[in-house]
Amino acid sequence: VLGGFSFILGFLIVFRSQQAYARWWEGCTLLQQLRGEWFNAFSCCIAFCNSSPDKQDDVVFFQNRLVRLISLLYGAALSQ
Repeated sequence: VLGGFSFILGFLIVFRSQQAYARWWEGCTLLQQLRGEWFNAFSCCIAFCNSSPDKQDDVVFFQNRLVRLISLLYGAALSQ
């Protein structure tokens, strides 16, 4: 009786540990995917900036502000 109980208890512990690890790994994968999507969106915004020398100050100001706003948006997305 004790051997059967030990076997079932051991099986349940291993099963639950595997399920928890699978959920944790899926969360890490989704977090990396989210980070990649935000990076791609930010890269597109930077790539399509105007490169004319007469608007260089405005472009640099826009890029600096965009960095801060995307960072805040990413932080807000992670907090939910």
